Amino acid sequence: MDLITVDKSKCLKCGLCVADCPACILDMGPEGPECHVDRGCMSCGHCVAICPAGALDNKYTPRAEMVSVPQARWTAGDAYDFLRSRRSVRQFKPGAPSDEDLRKLLEICRYAPTAGNSQGMYFTIIRNPGTLAAIRQAVADWMQSEVDAGTENKRYFKAVLHMYNEKKVDIITRNAPCLVFLSARRLNITGVSNSEQTLAYAELYAPTLGLGTTIAGFVQACGIAGYKPLLDLVGVPAKQKLVGCMMAGYPRVRYQLMPERQHLKCEFKD
Repeated sequence: MDLITVDKSKCLKCGLCVADCPACILDMGPEGPECHVDRGCMSCGHCVAICPAGALDNKYTPRAEMVSVPQARWTAGDAYDFLRSRRSVRQFKPGAPSDEDLRKLLEICRYAPTAGNSQGMYFTIIRNPGTLAAIRQAVADWMQSEVDAGTENKRYFKAVLHMYNEKKVDIITRNAPCLVFLSARRLNITGVSNSEQTLAYAELYAPTLGLGTTIAGFVQACGIAGYKPLLDLVGVPAKQKLVGCMMAGYPRVRYQLMPERQHLKCEFKD
């Protein structure tokens, strides 16, 4: 198999690459790691990244395309404060984010963890005011159909629709100037969970770019339910399914404090 190449003059035969391979397709041979079933490779790059001697290469994740892990690390306190200071932004300035800022935001999403390193996230960015208005109405129509059908969401959606229809408050997309939709292939059974992790990366990175974000939960639920009018507005291909949606824009507000949360619920069992 030509999946991996080993510089035998450098290989320490430490076995780290073999032990760390998620697909368990590497074995330690007399002269170093070997692979006899390369079809199972997840292209995660762990075998190359973990090698302390720089002896291993992988045709799917070439060493030449990798960069060294930064030596400078945050303290636990820095990381804690950074994560705790993230806020869901629901008040945006009128202008939509630029192509450049959105590309920067979504670029980091390529590195979010996905089941089996499946990756495969497709992004659709919508900023046209008319299309955004049509999306809001489509989601409201879906909610009304859920109410009419007496589903378990009936009581909640009735309250949302009262706010949207009677009080004229856009509780569905919060007047966001931009919606980012995520799609995955229909056969990808972990598409929704992959989307959640992908959006978490985007939401954490957004403030460093001067952007504000929040998950568009109503729109996302409508899309995951497969509501065709919404899928048509977004333009989801037949071989894909909508798995996530996020509002994005330049925030109109700045938070000064970090609110408390419920206490930790944790139990250790033997």
